[in-house]
Amino acid sequence: MSAVATTRPRATASDRLLTAVPLASIYLWLSIVYCVEAWKRSTPWLFTDELEFTQLSRSIAATGHAARRGDPHSIKSLYTVVTAPFWLIDDVAAAFAAIKYFDVLVMTSVLFPTYFLARLVVRKPAALLAAAAAAAIPSLAYSSWIVEETIAYPYAALCFLLIAKALLIRSRGWIVGAVVASIVAPAVRGELVVVPILFVLALLFMWWSSAARRDRRRSWSYGDWLGAFAIAAGAIILISGFASHHYSQWLMDTAYNWTKKRIFVYGDYAAAALAVGVGMIPFVLGLASLVRTRTEARMLELRVFRSVAAAGVIGFGIYTAMKAAYLSQVFESRIEERNLIYICPLLFVGTALVLERRRVNLWAVAAATAYTVYVVLGTPLHVGDGLYSDALGLAILQQANRYYLLTTTTAHWILLGLLAGGVVVAVAMSRVRAQVGVGLVAATAVVIVAWNVTGEIAAAAGTVTLSRDYAPALGEPFTWVDDATHLKPTLYLGQAVADQNPEWLLEFWNRSITTVSSLDGSLGGPGPAGAPNITRLGQLYWTSSPATPGKTFDYAIGDWPCVDFAGTHVATHLYRGGATQLRQWRLTRLTKPNRLRALCSGIYPDGWSGQDDSTYFRFVGRRAGWLRIRLFRQGYPPSPVDIRVGEIATRDKEPVLGRVTKHVRTVVRTNRVDVIWIPTPASAFGASAVVERKFSPHDIDPNNGDVRTLGAQVSYRWFAHKPS
Repeated sequence: MSAVATTRPRATASDRLLTAVPLASIYLWLSIVYCVEAWKRSTPWLFTDELEFTQLSRSIAATGHAARRGDPHSIKSLYTVVTAPFWLIDDVAAAFAAIKYFDVLVMTSVLFPTYFLARLVVRKPAALLAAAAAAAIPSLAYSSWIVEETIAYPYAALCFLLIAKALLIRSRGWIVGAVVASIVAPAVRGELVVVPILFVLALLFMWWSSAARRDRRRSWSYGDWLGAFAIAAGAIILISGFASHHYSQWLMDTAYNWTKKRIFVYGDYAAAALAVGVGMIPFVLGLASLVRTRTEARMLELRVFRSVAAAGVIGFGIYTAMKAAYLSQVFESRIEERNLIYICPLLFVGTALVLERRRVNLWAVAAATAYTVYVVLGTPLHVGDGLYSDALGLAILQQANRYYLLTTTTAHWILLGLLAGGVVVAVAMSRVRAQVGVGLVAATAVVIVAWNVTGEIAAAAGTVTLSRDYAPALGEPFTWVDDATHLKPTLYLGQAVADQNPEWLLEFWNRSITTVSSLDGSLGGPGPAGAPNITRLGQLYWTSSPATPGKTFDYAIGDWPCVDFAGTHVATHLYRGGATQLRQWRLTRLTKPNRLRALCSGIYPDGWSGQDDSTYFRFVGRRAGWLRIRLFRQGYPPSPVDIRVGEIATRDKEPVLGRVTKHVRTVVRTNRVDVIWIPTPASAFGASAVVERKFSPHDIDPNNGDVRTLGAQVSYRWFAHKPS
């Protein structure tokens, strides 16, 4: 026999360029669409996530160290380091825009590792399908948000590729790359701690599926299988015991949530949202592709892909289920599809594999279909709700509800019909003529991409709408504080804050706000929000002694009229606290040391006093004057009111009403404003209005959802001269 050596012509640069055109073209067009969506998103609204990452990034840019509201903090994610340089841009709007467009370009790049991972097992057209679909899932709407997913999603796909290459080629370079990427993964996002674990799992699956292990298992007895099962169960128990000893979250999940089935319930919820988001068919075919067909030739590439994909599905599936179960105990019950999106590239590559070969294990399809039907029918789809931030896969149904009044029942029928069509294609594509089979595959590919693109646009439309709804709460101009303070340290001090969204928006758009606090603990994070100590003369201090106040500010923003700072009034800004109520912020150039001129407490944002009544303190007392107290009780029975005026004392480093020097008895009448004028001394004083007959609107009218204990609608204002 003779052999004739042939050589393949070397590819030129132009050949490589032409080969890359389809992939680059998909990336370009998707990036353009997502950039337009990002441009239309006028302001962040997913608080506290976006504000926290903003705080950390800004502090890194300004000082080189991560902090939240001035308090040192871990960087939390490499995302904060990567986006920090953008905050060196002076204009907040320009910096925000730059971050959005950067996030779009990075998150859309999931296209490339997904394509090259798919090329290990399929040809170019099928690989392009997998890549395009992975870059078009509804969760790509996160690309205009300031969140970790924008870099974590493509990074996870890159890790899948590197691990697969390391297992396939086994060269030093690929192995080192896979190991380094896996070690770095948890720093990209905490959830990616799953990556090194799935690397180990993939190695285990490769070992288990090797020819030597298969030959060995052929001779196993029932006792051998039982022993292997016992060893595996023992290893799981050992690992779980170690994790429970060191991690309270793991202990809570395994000790409590497991028995209450929370892990299964919330894991299924996330899986259902993902199945809806990707269009049902890729979920079923992607899972079914992990099982080989009876006539399939054994190939190393397929074994590698299945080992990585199975490890990824198991790892991220368990993580998502356990996190959602934990959140249901300590926060609220959520559909955490957001934590499961990382398996999408694996599902789409598996789908591409099935569609290209037109062969699939029908038992695996049946099992995957049964599970999908079970989770989708058993999961609340929130069809009639607004955008669900942790499960963007549901956005296509929510958008259909807004435009076409889609009901949950109709949504279930549509999803089941879509799933049935996919199953029919899976069964029929290998049993019909080649031309018909190719047509079925092409039609399925179009449906998959179209569904995902539609879902992404629906999710993006939802986030744009929310940003437009949130913006009026702050009111233009967004940067009014920075414009007046020129980035000098500014304090925000609120009182009885029922809706923190305006404050969060103000904090995002104004970098000069370095400390956020409230008089009554009604403001929360991200970051410290503890109230300052206050002397009987109104001085603010943040330590144990007013002699060393700890923090000093040049400016302060107060919730007018209950927070009145001593200093020069600089600006006034109206905002919407709650649904429609207009409220007022006042910006003051502070005296040194920082002091309050007056404050009131115990008054809800709608003006009602509560269980502990209301109190007013005036710390500036250079001259006598008049205190006006207005009382109002619309629609409720009258009540006696005891007004007390006296000296200011302190308790626990906070002002309280001390020795009472004057009592005024009055009555707050129904549907009538009662105005009381009280002369005040030329010294600091306090006053309180104690409403005797308090009530709960819900007790009077069970149809009223207001369960607060209320006194009267109260307002205080001091005048130097009594108006005539």
